[in-house]
Amino acid sequence: MKKIIIAILLFSAVVVNAQQEPQYTQNQFNSNLEINPAYAGANDDASISLRFRKQWTGFAGAPTTLSFIGETKVYKKVLALGVTVNSDWIGITQSTSADLNLASHIRLSEKSTISVGIKAGVNFLNSDFSKLENVDPNDPLYTTEKRTLPYIGFGALFYTRKLYIGFSIPRLVSIENVAPQSKITKPHFYLYGGYRIRVNEDIELRPALLGKYVSAAPFEVDIAMDVWYRKVIGLGVSYRTSDAVCFMIKSRIQGFYIGYSYDMTVSGLRTFNSGTHEIYIGFEFGKKSSPDRNQNNRYF
Repeated sequence: MKKIIIAILLFSAVVVNAQQEPQYTQNQFNSNLEINPAYAGANDDASISLRFRKQWTGFAGAPTTLSFIGETKVYKKVLALGVTVNSDWIGITQSTSADLNLASHIRLSEKSTISVGIKAGVNFLNSDFSKLENVDPNDPLYTTEKRTLPYIGFGALFYTRKLYIGFSIPRLVSIENVAPQSKITKPHFYLYGGYRIRVNEDIELRPALLGKYVSAAPFEVDIAMDVWYRKVIGLGVSYRTSDAVCFMIKSRIQGFYIGYSYDMTVSGLRTFNSGTHEIYIGFEFGKKSSPDRNQNNRYF
């Protein structure tokens, strides 16, 4: 009976809030292109990365996410392109999206830059109601449903060597052939920032905040702190309001970077799962003679 109740609750969440933005823990580590197109080209060298996230391990139908990111400068360090591809599985619903990001970087001074970006993509949504039990297969409400949803997003980013502040709406406009009250995609608003604090030659602190808002849901904040040793290995902890306490370990060796995080649920779902796992792997195509790339907030 308990499993049935959980399945009903999960299904209700999928129906009401379907196609919401995926949630991540390692938001400081070369990853914000997924939520902010202005991040494309924030580092001078091209990069690619993969991320896998398994949320609420042991909870049937819990979110599982796999994503790819690629980005590079394309014109005089001013214009940049980025590509993101994301697959998300939640309950009976599978969502696959792909988008192209274009960003323009404008130097405000020798130490500060502002960038603005647009994101255009398409989302393929498939809800297979045949996987549900105790429903009438002849009811038109419970049929396999496929939708194609184009979308457009916007973002802005201000950054220096020690500070970054960003704002974005990754799916500001979603093109759906339905009444406004029946739309699946809801705009998500992100406001975030971070800072570098150099303690000594070996130790650096990187505090960060990430605020998220979507209508019909409470405002959520990720409060994070990373401690880096010699810019090679970092340990981090974060708190997601009313949701989880998260622990992270990260490393950068020349052009390779890797991160792992574990989320310990503190909400009412903690009884039904054994936590969330996230793995992040990437590579930067910079030359060995390039300046210290850790000076760039792209890797916060």
